[in-house]
This record gives sequence, C-alpha cells and structure tokens, in this order.
Amino acid sequence: MRDAEKVKKLLSQAQLDFIKDEFGHEPDALGSMSDDEIDYLYELIADIEVDETVTAGDGKLSDRGRMAESIVTSIGNELYRPDEKEDDLSEE
Repeated sequence: MRDAEKVKKLLSQAQLDFIKDEFGHEPDALGSMSDDEIDYLYELIADIEVDETVTAGDGKLSDRGRMAESIVTSIGNELYRPDEKEDDLSEE
C-alpha cells in the first residue's frame, strides 16, 4: 500500500478536514498523492506544529497546533518509525 493510501486511512475526519482547510487537499485526492507529495505535506504540517509551539511559548498550544501535532504524530508513527526488525538488527 502506498504511503498516501495509508495516511488517508489512518487520519480521522477532523484531521482530514484540517488538511483540507489548511492546504485545499480533498480527502479523496489525498489518497492518490505520490510518496514525495505526502512527505512534503508532512513537512508542511510539521512546520505548523513548530510555529504554533513557538508562538505558545510556555503557554497552551492552540487548537491548530494540537491538530497539527496529532497529524504529525500519527503520520510519523505510521510512515517514519523504524520497524521492530530494523531495531533488532541495529542492536547486534
């Protein structure tokens, strides 16, 4: 399964709505993006998370920041976390 299809199935409707509102990507179109486009979208959402975190300082993260954070965490865990087998190999 391509990364875009994984992401589309992984994200909640609220997260998909956030992506649509921020970037104009319809959920159906999201599933047909290339892996490079998904990587770029991930980077853009991570930028939102960082910007909102910096703006919040020691205060409470905004709703926008929390949503971006949840998307970055979900996608990151699914696409970018090393497989357990890779971890086992690195310990040898």
